[in-house]
Amino acid sequence: MKQLPSLLALGLVAALCGCNPAPRITVKNDSPHTLSNLVVSGTGFSERLPILEPGTQHQWTVTPSSESSLGLRFDAAQRTVDSGKQGYFEPKGRYRIEAVVHPDLNVSVTSKTSWF
Repeated sequence: MKQLPSLLALGLVAALCGCNPAPRITVKNDSPHTLSNLVVSGTGFSERLPILEPGTQHQWTVTPSSESSLGLRFDAAQRTVDSGKQGYFEPKGRYRIEAVVHPDLNVSVTSKTSWF
């Protein structure tokens, strides 16, 4: 019985470790083209990413200033692509947003909440 408070505290620490409530964005390049001049933006943030070669991805966390959607703008195959704003996420809530650049250079954005 003496171990119960210690076990509860340990469980709480384990549950909270590594659980960043900030939205995490992953941009995947599933196209056969190199993406350059890649800028990802939403409400209150804009991030220039490194060049993404085919089959690579980049992941990071952001802090939007309020409810947001995600937009990508990049150069590939001798043209500039603007995805427009897609998806939905909030500053907190452990949102995981995935933006995929498809072989035809169309972009899809999905978002979900996650505990990890």
